[in-house]
Amino acid sequence: MIFRKNKKRSKESDRERLLVSFPSNSRYAESYRTLRTNLFFSGMDNEVQSIVVTSAVEKEGKTTTAINLGHAIAQTDRQVLVVDGDLRRPYLTSLVAAKPELGVTELVTEVFGVHLTQGSLDEFAIADLIQLTRLQKRSVRLDLKNKDTRAALVFDKGKMIDISWMNRPESKQLVNTLIRDNLLTEEQAQLALSHQKTSAHYLGNILHTMGLVSRKDLSRALSVHTIEAIRAVSAMETGSFEFSPPPRDQSKIDVPQNLDFEKLFAEFNIGENTLKYCNAAIESAVLPTDVDNLFILAAGKTPPNPAEVVGSSRMAFLIDTLKTRFDFIIIDTPPVTPATDALLLAPMVDGTLLVVKSGNTDRKIIQDAVDQFKAVKQPIIGMVLNQVDMRKEGYYKYYQKYYTSYYGSK
Repeated sequence: MIFRKNKKRSKESDRERLLVSFPSNSRYAESYRTLRTNLFFSGMDNEVQSIVVTSAVEKEGKTTTAINLGHAIAQTDRQVLVVDGDLRRPYLTSLVAAKPELGVTELVTEVFGVHLTQGSLDEFAIADLIQLTRLQKRSVRLDLKNKDTRAALVFDKGKMIDISWMNRPESKQLVNTLIRDNLLTEEQAQLALSHQKTSAHYLGNILHTMGLVSRKDLSRALSVHTIEAIRAVSAMETGSFEFSPPPRDQSKIDVPQNLDFEKLFAEFNIGENTLKYCNAAIESAVLPTDVDNLFILAAGKTPPNPAEVVGSSRMAFLIDTLKTRFDFIIIDTPPVTPATDALLLAPMVDGTLLVVKSGNTDRKIIQDAVDQFKAVKQPIIGMVLNQVDMRKEGYYKYYQKYYTSYYGSK
């Protein structure tokens, strides 16, 4: 394993509590297989593929539970990632033998927060530039250029509101499209073009203002032009980019088309799978383990504002991206009572497991933790009763009898 011992935490080493230290026919291993099965059955209608693991208070065993559950799921030939989402006291990260250069904090604040002015499409794909602009909520103009294409994207507070294909072939230009569709005469086209030269307004607005083309016909033609522009931009794998201030008067943009630009880009494969820069950073941050199919993402450095980091749109983007790369995501978080981090992360995953150490925590505190999740409409999908002393239970002899008859005496 990539984990190291941490004797300050417990007299029993953390290594000894990891599932890898137990035989497969042990009761300890079987308990995690049972947990795995129950977890999968809890999502019969909607498959559970990502969870938050938390507790009401500290020292309930949630981190060990998260790691061992990840191990158990990895045994089913699923690619599993365990994320240290405790940016305050990253216990999972403290178990990692090698100190990783990148963790959750660095990915969210530095990688996704990088402020770009210009660069090369060899390092940053179009998808990277769009997503980074969206996550940073920038109002900018993004110019793209290579030997074949020149285009510009306009963003308002991170939302793409316009796209221009500057070297669009003459046959695909707006007036020629409208003339070809018998929606505009050549004389009307020349009149509109002459007005455009003196007013500096977009041609679509001029055509509509002059009453030469109906709003419906114009919107339809502009939608086709937008799709053509997106197709041209999506084909740009090399070239350069440059950010500049947006147009001062956003009202000059063509007649609104009510198009979802990001959805259209995704249809042309400009989505999370083509994130060259972001995916490279995530890949370098994810650590393999000696357990097949099990990986770790460390917390990274402690930020001054952990709740703002885990509750941000950048964190949601990170988790969504990880979901495309792994079959199952487990996020270890701080306890609910001292911090709200688990509540902030819960909407980003399929469910929450609450770990409770037997005989350790007052029921009122546990109930308060459950109520907090209900208040944010993120009900807990299950509770794990941890470190139960079976010898104190009345059914121990029966359990022992049937277990040993099936699995053996170990």
